[in-house]
Amino acid sequence: MPTTIEINKQFKIGEISPRLFGSFIEHMGSVVYTGIYEPDHPDADEHGFRQDVLNKIKALNLGIIRYPGGNFTSGYDWTDTIGPIEQRKTKLELAWRGIEPNTFGLNEFFKWLKLVGSEPMMTINLGTKGIDDARNIVEYCNFPEGTYWSDLRKSHGVEQPHNVKVWCLGNELDGHWQVGRKTAYEYGRLANESSKAMKLVDDSIETVLVGSSTPKLASYPEWDRVSLEQAYETVDYLALHNYIDRCQDEDLSKKAPREPDDTPTYLARSIEFDKQIEAVIATCDYVKALVRSDKTMYLAFDEWNVHNFPEKEHQDFELGSPVDWCHFSMEDTLLFASMGLSILRRADRIKITCQSLLVNTIPLILTDAMGQSWCNPTYYVMKDLSNLAKGTVLQSVVSGSVYNTDSYQNVPFIDSVVVDSGTELICFVVNRSVKEEKIIVNTTFNFTGEIVHSELTSQNLNDKNTRENPACVQPKEVKGRVSLANQQIEITVAPYSWNTIRIGK
Repeated sequence: MPTTIEINKQFKIGEISPRLFGSFIEHMGSVVYTGIYEPDHPDADEHGFRQDVLNKIKALNLGIIRYPGGNFTSGYDWTDTIGPIEQRKTKLELAWRGIEPNTFGLNEFFKWLKLVGSEPMMTINLGTKGIDDARNIVEYCNFPEGTYWSDLRKSHGVEQPHNVKVWCLGNELDGHWQVGRKTAYEYGRLANESSKAMKLVDDSIETVLVGSSTPKLASYPEWDRVSLEQAYETVDYLALHNYIDRCQDEDLSKKAPREPDDTPTYLARSIEFDKQIEAVIATCDYVKALVRSDKTMYLAFDEWNVHNFPEKEHQDFELGSPVDWCHFSMEDTLLFASMGLSILRRADRIKITCQSLLVNTIPLILTDAMGQSWCNPTYYVMKDLSNLAKGTVLQSVVSGSVYNTDSYQNVPFIDSVVVDSGTELICFVVNRSVKEEKIIVNTTFNFTGEIVHSELTSQNLNDKNTRENPACVQPKEVKGRVSLANQQIEITVAPYSWNTIRIGK
């Protein structure tokens, strides 16, 4: 039985924010050092930025990039990272038990980001620091001139302000692993006062309140409710985080405590994303009513990804020693794609997301020190979403075949979102089935007949891109699997595949 999708141009979920598909750079393992920054590498430019990596990142056209963490920020002193490089302090980095030489600092990040072409999303330290530190970094980054911090920036060779518009008020401060962990109430109060002070420096900025680190904590979503009650009118977004692993969901630092999911169960786990998003929206709307506000709280899903165990061992207090360096398979990529669609389906409330992380830690891009770089298959899904998910998400009424597992019931074989870009109708489709599947999309649009169908699949779900075979899993353009009849689209998708179908209107 084919899957049918009913679309009407008048029925819209919401506009897609230009920040909806972004990523994340953290001072963690080899993300920065030997990832994006390696001055001695043959492909490094005069600033030490690896051009092979930079070109891959530029092709993603990311809307926003979060920096410098993550857990790293709860011990972060941004003043260590500015000024002449030779005068900067080398310090212990406690979040990931590394060495931080601060040779890639705040202004180096903005110089690199300008080459990438993305917007910055800065995270401040509300673990070991507080209000003064928060307002000072905004003054350094955003105030034009004539004050201590703005003039100090100018003395460092940065004449024009960086004009950072989005600021995260700390990171995962409910987590037992976090330096400077806080209760929801004390965090909410600190975040509220920090946000107020930061906006007094620059009233054009937006701030992101830390939500629950993971739905797996017993405090979820109570943490979100309590902290949000303290800061609802002062902040602009609530943050969500989630990572999904096929055999370990409780503590990502330990070995698997349960049997690995079979393929149908694993591919269904994106349903947890849908549940989390709806629960957090409900929590926000409850607090909105409780504090009698007219403001709608939007969401920033600023850490999300699939997770695998590391393939390189981390060495404590060694510069650039990898953390969670791993390959992703075609199977991982299908789940990753459905997670992206869960986000896209709620574009009315989710306005910022950051895939975590960009390079060398559960990454889109892998590198070897002094060696080559290549892409995990997840890179190509992100490239499709970040480049093509523009315009309006349309409401879909879907009917089709489903399957059941021990953990999930009525899981659709076809996972899809349809976007109206203005000039094209774009169908994003994941096929979770071992078989070829047919889809019929009934619309109210007229079409030009121009069709582009890109497919990402592989002979084996365990296939990966490696340094020896970096092109094992690649997207390809396919012909003859999409046909148009008046306002109806008929699509055939390959087994276990990710598809983007673009149809001219």
